[in-house]
Amino acid sequence: MYRENYLFSEGDLSATLRGHQKLLLTKVDSIPHDQFMNAQIEEIVENIVCEMFVEPLVIYEDQMEMEQQEVKIDVSGYRDRNIFNKPGPIYVSGISASIFIPFTGDISLWKLRPNSWRSIVPHAKIIKENNQNSGALLIQIKQPTDEPLEKVKERLEDILEDIRFYIQSQKGQIDSFNEKLHNQVLTAVNTRRETVKKHEGLKDILGIPLKRKEGAPSIEPLKIKRKLVRPIPPSPKSGFKPEPGIIEEDYMHILSVIRHEGRTFETTPKVFSVHKEEELRDIMLAHLNGHYQGDAAGEVFRRKGKTDIRIEDKERAAFVAECKIWEGPNKMYEAIDQLLGYLTWRDCKAAIVIFNKNNAVFSKILEAIPNIFQKHSKFKREVNTKEHGEWEFHMTSFEDEGRQVRIRVFVFNLFIR
Repeated sequence: MYRENYLFSEGDLSATLRGHQKLLLTKVDSIPHDQFMNAQIEEIVENIVCEMFVEPLVIYEDQMEMEQQEVKIDVSGYRDRNIFNKPGPIYVSGISASIFIPFTGDISLWKLRPNSWRSIVPHAKIIKENNQNSGALLIQIKQPTDEPLEKVKERLEDILEDIRFYIQSQKGQIDSFNEKLHNQVLTAVNTRRETVKKHEGLKDILGIPLKRKEGAPSIEPLKIKRKLVRPIPPSPKSGFKPEPGIIEEDYMHILSVIRHEGRTFETTPKVFSVHKEEELRDIMLAHLNGHYQGDAAGEVFRRKGKTDIRIEDKERAAFVAECKIWEGPNKMYEAIDQLLGYLTWRDCKAAIVIFNKNNAVFSKILEAIPNIFQKHSKFKREVNTKEHGEWEFHMTSFEDEGRQVRIRVFVFNLFIR
């Protein structure tokens, strides 16, 4: 067997992982300034984590396939067949079995030795596919025809047992590396962000301060589990510029007010189901302004259009909420397009509040919402909210791919039988 077919013998896995980790800061620092400052922190983190994540090897023995053929085998090196040690070659009839085993994982791992290893390494040929994270192992076993066929199975099992040992040994090291990756990238991204802000005097520039009214009821903010696996968005067409936006804490509180009031509507549907879209919007608007006050004690949330509520500065929206009566998927697409068509700041946070007044089967509406957003051309990703009847979607603005709209969708049931 040729040397290049020996597995787990050409490099050290620990050293390779250490070298891989050193690339982390380089990758964070190599993102262009405008793109780095335009993207959300979690977008950058997930992008780099996905790029640096090491996928362990997995073999699929249940999908093995075999080819066999008659061959001539040189037995001059077999002591029991060449007892007088005559010079070869000495050919006899034989059988060759070629076993193909599919695998997934980082193909470079087949050459790397883990911390736990054996003096004898298995050998097989690695067959690459276009996808760098999949392929097949080719194990070839040859023996004279007059030897028991069971020996082929025994030799295959010996090779597979060694391969399983090495894969399992690698997995422990790789899992440890992957588990630490997210926090390491997050620390690097936050460090660069703080450095850039200090250099450019951007501290606290990205938030529109919203003054909470004294005495407003306290509603616990929602904790969100992030699940983002998407490319970093491009820089805005005009380059990065500090722009106002709703800070995360205030956005969570705004959503909690909407959630609280919507559930209040659901508990007394007879009172609220008689109202039209504009009237439901005005009720929601009053509740929101009951929690916040603008400059000179004016209203923060304003009406602009038939059903929307917004916070604006210099004719751009930093927060938009649309209130809609459910009328089917087509109307929902129109509402999304309307929202994405607004002039928004770089990081616009939004909400779509849907009221069901006419559908007896409420569950069908809940099933339809994710599909509607995921099929939209500007869909980027969905974030888990852990709330029944509530979703969060990140979408790209129609105006500029470098701008995004973060949309929380609520559906409240006001249907009366």
